[in-house]
Amino acid sequence: MNRTRTTRTTRTTRTATSAATGRRTAASALAALACTIGLTLHGASTAQAANAYDGKDPQATGCSDNSTTLSSAPLKTGTGQQVGTIEMRYSYTCKTQWIRIHSTVTDCSGQPCGNEARIHRTASTSDGGTAWFGRSPYVDSGEPYQWSRMVYTPNTRACGTGWADTGVNYAHPNGRAGSEICG
Repeated sequence: MNRTRTTRTTRTTRTATSAATGRRTAASALAALACTIGLTLHGASTAQAANAYDGKDPQATGCSDNSTTLSSAPLKTGTGQQVGTIEMRYSYTCKTQWIRIHSTVTDCSGQPCGNEARIHRTASTSDGGTAWFGRSPYVDSGEPYQWSRMVYTPNTRACGTGWADTGVNYAHPNGRAGSEICG
């Protein structure tokens, strides 16, 4: 009789322990789900917006006012014709970088030219992680400049690329598609 009582007590204890473990597991899963939803809604990735200037326009923010060119390269077509310059710009005031395209071709057969400028910040936890920003709307006919959005880089190096539309073909940094400049 003693043996039966012990077995029942053990079974009851196991059942109660299993139920408590199941409730804790369910509560943990619910808490993890709530955190995931909260981080998704509020932006968990620092790469998306590490700083107020990430992804902003350098001219609209005034960051281009106190800026300098860190590096540059000629924009050349596949035949070697230079039609402009690509520059890595840096703002001392805002501690940001962006790519600026300057093209000598401002009219593409009566249509606006489709220049593009892209920049990326390499992985850096102090500056906010990897980030890519670009800008490729058509520039107004007669407008020689196109620039990317900015990345915050007080401690990190950024690189970028772009191209200039000539109306017949495209010009890339040093004449090579995908080639980047860094600063």
